[in-house]
Amino acid sequence: MNRVLVRRLLAAGAAAFVAAAVAAPAQAASPAVNVLLPDVTVAAGGSTYAAPLLFAEESDALTGGKIVYELSGDLTGVALATVDGDPGCVNEGPAKLVCTDDFYTFVGPDGGLADFAAVTATKAALGEKGKLTVTFSADGIATSTRTVDVNVAEGVDLVAGKTQSVSAKPGSSFTASLQVTNSTDTVVHGTALLAGTDYAIAGVKQFSNCFYADGVLNACTFDEELQPGATYQVELPYQLRKDTLAPGKATGDYEWLTAGDYDDLIKFVGDNGFDGPGNPGTDGKLTLKQISTPKSAAKQTDPNPDNNWQALDVTVTGQQGADLAAVGATASGAAGTTVSIPVGVKNLGPATLASQFGLPAAAALVTIPTGATVTGVPDACFRNTTDSILKGDANAVQYACFTDEVLPAGTTVTWKFALKITKVVPGARGSVQLNPKCECDAFKPDANKANDTAQIVLNGTSTGGTTGGDENTGGEGGGLPITGPQTAFIGIAGAALIAAGIAGFMVTRRRRTRFEA
Repeated sequence: MNRVLVRRLLAAGAAAFVAAAVAAPAQAASPAVNVLLPDVTVAAGGSTYAAPLLFAEESDALTGGKIVYELSGDLTGVALATVDGDPGCVNEGPAKLVCTDDFYTFVGPDGGLADFAAVTATKAALGEKGKLTVTFSADGIATSTRTVDVNVAEGVDLVAGKTQSVSAKPGSSFTASLQVTNSTDTVVHGTALLAGTDYAIAGVKQFSNCFYADGVLNACTFDEELQPGATYQVELPYQLRKDTLAPGKATGDYEWLTAGDYDDLIKFVGDNGFDGPGNPGTDGKLTLKQISTPKSAAKQTDPNPDNNWQALDVTVTGQQGADLAAVGATASGAAGTTVSIPVGVKNLGPATLASQFGLPAAAALVTIPTGATVTGVPDACFRNTTDSILKGDANAVQYACFTDEVLPAGTTVTWKFALKITKVVPGARGSVQLNPKCECDAFKPDANKANDTAQIVLNGTSTGGTTGGDENTGGEGGGLPITGPQTAFIGIAGAALIAAGIAGFMVTRRRRTRFEA
C-alpha cells in the first residue's frame, strides 16, 4: 500500500482514537443508524467494493450487527462475493450476501465502516445497470436500508506520477508538477484531480476549472481526452505560508479519477448533504498538457485506484518556532455558587502549529482545584483517567482538552468549565499544563516551555494565578479535529472512493471553532 493511502488510513482513525482514549463509554440509548453508500461502478471483467458507512448522532458500539447486500435489475453478469474469505459473510446465491458481526459495530457522527462486499462483473456485462440494496440491523435499533445504482463500465487505468520533493522557506513560492498516464489501450474521456494539502501549502491562483472552499483547492476537472500510453501534466503554483513552522515538513496528496468516478463522488456528496468541492476560480483555466507521445464515450471507471495517487513532499527550511502559553483563570464565590473558569492555550507565534492526520495541534491537562465539582465541561474536553492517553495524576480530578488541527499564530483557544464551589478553600489551586506526556505521536516542539503551565485559583487573596497569556482572551474552540472546507470534502471523497479501493475511509465532521487574535 503506498504512502498516500497510509496517510488516509491514519486520518481515518485519528479522531476516533483520541476520543476513545479520553472519553468515558457512551451511556445513551442505542442511536438510530443511517446507512450511506455511493453508487457502485464496476469495470467489465473486474471487481470493486461496496463499503457502506454507518452514521449516528451519538457514538455507540452495537452488538448483533448484520448487513445484507442484494442485487436487482439487469445485472446477469454481476455477482457479490466475500472479501478475502471473510468468515462472517455468506453468499445466498450470486446476488445476495449476508454478513454478521460477532464483535462490536462502531457507529457515530464521524461514521463507521461495516463489513463490505466485493462486486464482480464479467466482460460480457458491459453496459448492464441495476440496483444494490443494503440493509443494516443490530440489537436495539431499527433496521436501516439504502438502495444505490450499479453500473458496469469500461475499465481504464490512470497512473499518477512519482512523489515530487521540493525545498522552500516560509513565504517562498514553488510549483507542484503532477502527472497522469493513461496506461491502457483505450482513450480516457476526461479526468479529474482531487487535492489535499497541509495547512502550510497555500495556492496563489484560483483556476476556472478548479473548485475552492475558503480559497483552498479541492478539485479540478479536465475535458481533454487522454490518449493510450500518453502522459499528461498540470502545474500548480503554491506558496509556503509565512507563518509555517521551520524547519519541518509539509505534504500534499493528489488523486486522479476518471470523469465517471468523479461524477459518482459528486452525486454521493450532493445526495447526502456533505460539503462539495466549493466554487470555481476566476484566474483562467488550468491546462492539462501532454508531455509524452502515446504508444498508439462510454462511461469509464478505474478498477485500480492504488496507483492513482501522487504525493508532494515539501522540506521547510529556516528557523521559525511557535511559543505556546498556558492560560489560567481566577474566580471567587461562596459555597453553593457556580463560577466560570475559562482556561486555554495561546499561540504566541511566530509560527502557526498545524498537525497531520486530523490530530490536535496541542493538548492540555486541566487539574480542578479542591473544594469544587465540575458541572459544565467544554465539548473539546474529556475526563482524564488512568486509561487516557494523557498521563496525569490518578489522585486528582483532571480533564484532557484538545485544540483543533490548526492553531494559528496569535490566537487563543479557550475552554470554559463551570465549577460549583462545594467548600470555600482559600487559595485553592489547580493548573493548566500544555502538552503533557502522551501515549501518542509527539506534539510539535514548543519554543518556550517556561510558560507551559498556568494556575487556576479559587478564592485567592490576590489576582495571581494566570500565566502565559492574556487571561480570558480568545474564543471557545477545540475539537477532534478541525476540518474546514478542504478536509471535509477530501474526507468524504475518501469515504466514497478510497473505501471502494482499500476498504478504508476517512470521514470528518466540522466542529465549532472560533479564534480571536
